[in-house]
Amino acid sequence: MPVSKYFNNYGSKPEQRLYEDLLVESIKIMGFEAYYLTNDNGQARDLLFGEDPVKRFESAFPIELYLSESMDYLGQKEFFSKFGLEIRNNVKVIISRRTFQERVPQNTFQRPREGDLIYIPFLNGTGELYEITFADQDKEFHTFGRVNPYFYELHLEKFKFSSEVIATGVDVIDQAATNSSYQIQFQMGVGEGQYYRQEIVYQAPDQLQANATAVGIVQTWNDPTKVLSVSNIAGEFIDGYLIIGATSNTRYTLTSYNPLKENLRDESYDNFVIENQANNVVNLTETNPFGSI
Repeated sequence: MPVSKYFNNYGSKPEQRLYEDLLVESIKIMGFEAYYLTNDNGQARDLLFGEDPVKRFESAFPIELYLSESMDYLGQKEFFSKFGLEIRNNVKVIISRRTFQERVPQNTFQRPREGDLIYIPFLNGTGELYEITFADQDKEFHTFGRVNPYFYELHLEKFKFSSEVIATGVDVIDQAATNSSYQIQFQMGVGEGQYYRQEIVYQAPDQLQANATAVGIVQTWNDPTKVLSVSNIAGEFIDGYLIIGATSNTRYTLTSYNPLKENLRDESYDNFVIENQANNVVNLTETNPFGSI
């Protein structure tokens, strides 16, 4: 028996449009505001292994989302692994395809990408960054016969900061990234100028950035105390040499710093603790601790 032409509207453009309008309106009513952060270093995307050598998040687009699971985090949550305590808090959110196309530029990609970030302001009280691990395009199973999805269900996992560059210009997002980054504090001496936040600083024997032997990114600069906090460090900074700001051309002499000093904001950085504990169990005076020769 053929389906009824009066009630069955599969393939009807007006019905598809109505369904999409209701979906967008429902997310606006029951959803929440968030930010979508794109990885602007698209050329570094590793499509084979899913890893990006250098991630740069320098754009943040306001967008509305709907929280699929509102009672608790998903995933394995807290558990002990061979590496110790791990916390894997997962979240699922829904984003309208139309809204995504309107808010996020479509010149490089047309759907949410795995590896991009979502900033959710209200989670954990102060807001948190989450990484897209999977963008499900088939959740609504092509309702009313439309090929393109009406919405995406994004699988999010709490973002593990690993020295990525996050400078979106939105203070709450950039501050959240700063709080997650490992920083080393430099005590500076004589010099002049003011370091800019998120600018590259470097040391070079001839004071040319092209010949830099150590580089980093400025997180904070306290002018009265002459303390410079730097993250994303590559190379080894040396006492007594100038640290130069690539953008501001600020120049101060590095007086002292401790690369193993504890990070007071985050107890997970335990370099100094590990060093002290290792001294109690490892005898570094032995030239051959595993043999008699």
